[in-house]
Amino acid sequence: MSTLTLPTILTLPSASAASQSFTVIATNSLTQLRIFSGVSTSSLLLAYFLSPKRSRHPYLLWTSLAVGLSGVTDLLLRPTSVKTIRTIKERKPKRGVESSYEVLGDSHSDISEEVEDFNGEEVRAEMEEFRFSQTVRTGISAVGFAMAVLGIWGDGA
Repeated sequence: MSTLTLPTILTLPSASAASQSFTVIATNSLTQLRIFSGVSTSSLLLAYFLSPKRSRHPYLLWTSLAVGLSGVTDLLLRPTSVKTIRTIKERKPKRGVESSYEVLGDSHSDISEEVEDFNGEEVRAEMEEFRFSQTVRTGISAVGFAMAVLGIWGDGA
């Protein structure tokens, strides 16, 4: 995602469109990543605790630790950016019935508010921080995967 989607979002013509696209992609991907890392961590820990005492291998614990750590990387590296994603969501202009009570002028007034609310440099900085956290997450996941492969290979040998 960080090598294909984020550079494409940076080419969007307006900061508001880029910000809204980034917010949707970031929240959806983080939700899915946390779900999958939770399932993986719990299955590895369950495999460790349900195995007999003589065949409990610590690689299951280390692998589950790596998977769990990769699931919360964004919270550890960028706690302010997660808050910023929430504030970007709150800054989105209101449409429909909500805007009809607040905006009594012409229909273009919410578009000018939308442009004022988003700064292109801030959106780019948020995307770069997100890209960095995804790179770190990939590295941690690669280490966990390598530990799992070596552990399974050691079990079979």
